[in-house]
Amino acid sequence: MVWIKKIIAFLNGRLLKDLSLTVFLQLFARLFQMLGMFHVANCYGDLNGESNKALVSAQYIQFILTFGLDIIAVRHLAAKSIVFEQLISSLFTIRLCLYGTTSILWLMGLWSMNLSPEESILWCAAILNLFVLGMNFQWVFQGLQKMPMFSLIQSLTSIVIASYFLLIFRPGIHMGADLWVMGIIQALVTIGSWYYIRCQWHVYLINFSDIKKLFQFVVEGLPNWIFGLFYNTLITFGMLSIKSLTSSGDFANQDDSYANLSRIAMATQMILAFGGSVIYTRVVVWRNERSDFFFRVTLICGMVILAGMLSCGVLHLSYPWLYPLLFPDEIFHSAGPYLSITVFGRFLGLTSGILVWSLLAYHRDWLTVQCAFVPVLVSVILHFYFVPRYGLVATTWLYVGGELGLFICCFAAFIHLKKQTVKPIHEK
Repeated sequence: MVWIKKIIAFLNGRLLKDLSLTVFLQLFARLFQMLGMFHVANCYGDLNGESNKALVSAQYIQFILTFGLDIIAVRHLAAKSIVFEQLISSLFTIRLCLYGTTSILWLMGLWSMNLSPEESILWCAAILNLFVLGMNFQWVFQGLQKMPMFSLIQSLTSIVIASYFLLIFRPGIHMGADLWVMGIIQALVTIGSWYYIRCQWHVYLINFSDIKKLFQFVVEGLPNWIFGLFYNTLITFGMLSIKSLTSSGDFANQDDSYANLSRIAMATQMILAFGGSVIYTRVVVWRNERSDFFFRVTLICGMVILAGMLSCGVLHLSYPWLYPLLFPDEIFHSAGPYLSITVFGRFLGLTSGILVWSLLAYHRDWLTVQCAFVPVLVSVILHFYFVPRYGLVATTWLYVGGELGLFICCFAAFIHLKKQTVKPIHEK
């Protein structure tokens, strides 16, 4: 049958070869990194939530300031619609100015606040992580379809960081110690990688001569930035709000329990995100080169959902002995039953990302914003009613519900796009 031949051709294609190598490297590194995260959480004890909150805050600000430029860069590089050297120098310049200025302003703000020395050290580490995250180089490798190389770099970095945690950290560490280690090591890797890019492709990284082009990128990336803002609100709002929303209820240490759950979810997302980076680029290529675009996107989405359901089932059966093994302290155990559904939420997020990139490949950028608006808004509003009453349980289910709502909206938009695109072809 024709569709069976298409599936076989798909499985033999470049996507799954790159995907298998990328995910294999990331899986090994992230599992090792998760051991380091678990060790850090056990070393922090009831201070775990503070460190995780600072890191999540830095990541959220980084997402806000990205302005959708990564997506625009990858789309142009994959479609070969702009001069490669010009794109790299323009985006590097604007991000260096943007994140450098933000980091300085945030540092000045800390000086004006009445923080304890421990808090100041913690938030200074968050600023370092903000700058390093902002200057990431993933989009270059992603757009050039060299994600296995990037995966190798990031995997080695994760292993070095996790090794430091496991070998050096002991109970009673100071707040922010893990963030300083992560920030310094990743900063060294980022500097070295940008130097490699400069030498390998002979490009100048800093270029202020084409300011007009920089603003064109910002305008083009506006809808992607708004979508990213919505989505990152969905995945971070629970962590940032659970402590304040449960302060008057009987939910002691639930912010620390949810912090550990978030760390596992974050590690899972990192693994899936690197696989997604390979898929997203291929989606753009399929749009320009393949006649079976919609079949391929539907097939890969089905495979991701199936993998998510299998992972959810395994974690649901294993969490009673696995979670206490990872987090011996009983204050963390309340989050164990929700490990499987939280991880499944990340798989839903990856599937939504594939559908979003399908829309972006057809330049339906604002349609992605419409897909995210209602699910995220509903999830955030319901937090204020349910979380004070049900604590961690409500936070978890509201996150997963938001992911499910986003997936449904994206899939409906994908079907609508397919009808709009395929119908005119048949009418010709």
